[in-house]
Amino acid sequence: MPEILLPREGDWRVFTPEAREVAERRDLGELLEVYALTNGLSRKKPNRVYEFARGVVRHNHGKPALAFHLDDMTEVTAKVTRRTYNGQYDAMYFTFTVTCAKGGSLKLDAYYKREGDHGHRYYGLGEALRKHVAARRLPADRERLRQGHEVTFGEFGLSPGGLIWKGKKPVPWERVGPARVKEGWVTVELAGGWTKKCARELGDVPDYEVFLALFAELRESLPRIG
Repeated sequence: MPEILLPREGDWRVFTPEAREVAERRDLGELLEVYALTNGLSRKKPNRVYEFARGVVRHNHGKPALAFHLDDMTEVTAKVTRRTYNGQYDAMYFTFTVTCAKGGSLKLDAYYKREGDHGHRYYGLGEALRKHVAARRLPADRERLRQGHEVTFGEFGLSPGGLIWKGKKPVPWERVGPARVKEGWVTVELAGGWTKKCARELGDVPDYEVFLALFAELRESLPRIG
């Protein structure tokens, strides 16, 4: 279950000394927004997420405050689901999982009812982190491929010689069909061999926009099927 985001205004809108200390230590810059969340048990013991100009601090109740600098973020997975109740729109549920170079990870997990509400602003934080990482990763991964290295996106991988699936030997690009995105899934059909198709939810593919862009570049440089 996602955390419940509390209203923007309330007694829980507090900048804790612990959060301030780690933010200053990591040079995260100006504090932009405070998000207070609960697991549904008590509003008196909320978790807090602080949005800064150069990163995020997560301070769960009773736990140490953790700082995440933008420069340390290496990949982001994003799952967004439109949910209905009795056939009517209910809310947009989202989960952003940010992996960092120093081993930590940050999770933003909640929902919003409509654009412009506090939940939508929290969703916007996740989107901003995703786009920041993607913008930095795309040229870096493109250069790694140019140098002959492999790059990975969850169970997908890319190499100059072909598409990698679940860590196996690359499938040559001439046997690789287009990447098709439909109803939240990305599917790639393969010609020849035992595996005819590989598919994953977009939410399971880290930095899926980077994957799709580089996939297209590599595939378009060679003869292809489909």
